[in-house]
Amino acid sequence: MHDALRALNQVVLDGVIEKYAIGGAVGAAFYIEATQTADVDVFAYLEPTSSGLVTLEPIFDALVKLGGISEEGHVRFGEWPIQILSDATPLIAEAIAEAIDVPFDEIPTRVFTAEHLCAVALQAGRPKDYLRVTMFFEQDAVDRVALQELARRHGLLDELGRVLPEIRGTSI
Repeated sequence: MHDALRALNQVVLDGVIEKYAIGGAVGAAFYIEATQTADVDVFAYLEPTSSGLVTLEPIFDALVKLGGISEEGHVRFGEWPIQILSDATPLIAEAIAEAIDVPFDEIPTRVFTAEHLCAVALQAGRPKDYLRVTMFFEQDAVDRVALQELARRHGLLDELGRVLPEIRGTSI
């Protein structure tokens, strides 16, 4: 993953993207016991084109120039396929903006906060996402009050209540 992180940092330095943050299972591994995943979810601010659409092509091109191999919607560095995702929702844009800087074997990287990882998982709503949120609670790796406030602001209280039944019907 070292080469992938160095390349991501370089595309920021080169101005291809403003900033990025790691989410998904790899992001969660900075806080809780790691789970198996097929790729690294990298979320980035994407500037709309003149037509108003966003494109991942400049990011893919820049990563390939830095040694990545483009394959099946990913850019692979060694054994690590990188999936680039956009700041498609207000929650994801906030998660990128509030991501924390952490070292990975002394390589600087940005990772969603535990609360944003949980909220994004709740928004995705797949069984594996709910399981990941449960793991955050079981391992006491998330601030429940902060997550509840985040869920309230982004309309995710019902989803949070599926994982934490004790908060159903409560207000902040």
